[in-house]
Amino acid sequence: MSTAGTDAQRAAAQPRGSFTGVVTHVADGDTLQITAGARSVTVRLDGIDAPEGDQAFSQQARQRLRVLAFSQQAKVTVRDTDRYGRLVARVIVGGRDLSEEMVAAGLAWRFVRYSSDIRLAALERQARQQRLGLWADRSPVPPWQYREQRSSAPRAAPSPASPPAQASAGPYHGNVSSHVYHQAGCKDYNCRNCTQVFATAAQAEAAGYRPHTACVRDRR
Repeated sequence: MSTAGTDAQRAAAQPRGSFTGVVTHVADGDTLQITAGARSVTVRLDGIDAPEGDQAFSQQARQRLRVLAFSQQAKVTVRDTDRYGRLVARVIVGGRDLSEEMVAAGLAWRFVRYSSDIRLAALERQARQQRLGLWADRSPVPPWQYREQRSSAPRAAPSPASPPAQASAGPYHGNVSSHVYHQAGCKDYNCRNCTQVFATAAQAEAAGYRPHTACVRDRR
């Protein structure tokens, strides 16, 4: 059987319209596994694109989506099926649109190639103005541009190993429950509630967060 035939059959077997299910896995900042009855489907959030796995803020995006959706009942409204056989859908959990929540937190872009959603555009402008999440970076690279650059870049020859560069202290992760912030290397840097991101320690402290005394050493 051809690959094209297999893909077509898989797409035809996917649910259509709207359905409800439970979020059983969060793959990254824009992709979920949802189980509805005996069927488990992969869902790509409609209208957004979150950082790739090796981009800055990818783990924060995944963690935020996990906090919002994991193990929760979700209403799924299917918009399309992508070339990988994933459903492209708007997903509502607890009355909140996950696409909108991720853009509003500054942890995903509006996927301009596929979305003209004015609500997502407004939320992205607001997150950018407030320098939330990935917008704390002066020049964040959209995932679609990053993928294009990565696919077109020539493979470099292996180079001799060099000593690792000293990591920057930022960005800092703030625990929205305890209002304690952590720097990279802290045990609780990616804790469940550590979803607020600050570019500098000064920014964290101005927002009312205090440093974790055991691990925040470099407060640049």
